[in-house]
Amino acid sequence: MIPARLTKVNLACAALAAALLASGCLNPAMFKKGAFATDDWDSWTGWNDVHGSSEVKSNGLYYYLTARQDDTRDEPSDGYVPGLILSRELLGPRWRADLEAEFKIPPGQMKRFSYGVWIGGDSARPSVGSASASMKLLVQRQNGPRPQDDSLTLICLPGGKPVPLPAKLKVLRFERDGNYFTVSYALDRKNFTAALRVDAAAAADVPSQKFFLGGFSGGDPAGAYARFKSLKINGREVLR
Repeated sequence: MIPARLTKVNLACAALAAALLASGCLNPAMFKKGAFATDDWDSWTGWNDVHGSSEVKSNGLYYYLTARQDDTRDEPSDGYVPGLILSRELLGPRWRADLEAEFKIPPGQMKRFSYGVWIGGDSARPSVGSASASMKLLVQRQNGPRPQDDSLTLICLPGGKPVPLPAKLKVLRFERDGNYFTVSYALDRKNFTAALRVDAAAAADVPSQKFFLGGFSGGDPAGAYARFKSLKINGREVLR
């Protein structure tokens, strides 16, 4: 796991949680809605802290699915529960994030990894379905249950239409330049093709911009995982 960052704020929060737990005001099995700082990443735990997991290895950041986790929910419903979300803050009105990733998604029931840029409330959990989001540049890699469901798509929410992306892309680039947000891809790590450009003045002044990763599994994930091999923010590698 990514090592936890310990601060005075963390200690104060831990002391408060301990006091609430001792008084019976806090159920230890309830969903932890806050983010737990882990170096420069935040870990928004899954329900009961058991739905979704991650670890850092020498070759990247791994995210593993758990059965019945859902990246669109912030409360349990219809047999699904909120899953782990990892996020990293993006700062300022101009930035660039270049991602290299690969996915293992065995056949079977539907499995999905959702990632991209989430823009919204400062302390809000960056789920796909969060009402606190002003805008999401959402990429989803999924399969099943039918062969035609295997896809890699990009969409701007709310209101956008899905844009198919090449399955063999090498780098996915997210950029902000003032009010403009662009997503591009490269098949060779050099030549980029713009897939989506959005003028989002209404989202430009929101308090938080996050790069995020979450996932969904309709049943047994059968070992499905995402591996972030490289994430460069403004040219600086943040995974190693």
